[in-house]
Amino acid sequence: MKSLLLKTLSVILLLGLLSCQQEDDEFLEGELSLEQETTISNLEKSGADFMVVCSIEGIPPGYVVEEYFTNGSCPNFNLFLGRYNAAIVTRDGTPKIFSAGAGCEDNYCIWIVGDNFESGCYVDVRSTTGSNIIGNYRAPERTLTTNAQGQQVITFRLRSAQEFYEFARRGLRIWVVNPVARKWADGRTVRRPRDIIIDPPCDPICP
Repeated sequence: MKSLLLKTLSVILLLGLLSCQQEDDEFLEGELSLEQETTISNLEKSGADFMVVCSIEGIPPGYVVEEYFTNGSCPNFNLFLGRYNAAIVTRDGTPKIFSAGAGCEDNYCIWIVGDNFESGCYVDVRSTTGSNIIGNYRAPERTLTTNAQGQQVITFRLRSAQEFYEFARRGLRIWVVNPVARKWADGRTVRRPRDIIIDPPCDPICP
């Protein structure tokens, strides 16, 4: 009889402990959910391009992780760092320059091949010896197209005597700026190659 009573008490105690653990887990999940909702709310207010992904999907190209968390709707496979099964990711708005050079018949145009250029992107131009912007090119002074390889191409024609002078002698430093993301590509030096025409030319901007 005593043995049966002890077993019954043990089972009741075990069930009680499991119930408390389940409540703690639910409370923890609730805290994580609140943190997740706060992060998403802040991203929405900032106008960021974001999404929630499960770990089995991985991080999409062009996105960076804002926060890892545990999501009951995601399976527990291919877990992220810290054994989280989900993440909030935002699009990386940094433009990337693959190559750049001179174009047009007189070599006083500049072409830039890259990726992740916003539709409203612009180009800042500096000399190689100073930090001041000596040229700024926005639409319609610069064109933005996509080539046959799926890469984005920016083209524009230099307009000032100072830019012509620097471009022909020491070269110019160019930056592609994404105004919405407030990010810019690493500066790239481009120099006029005198009597050499580099493809692709910057037509139809060239006169």
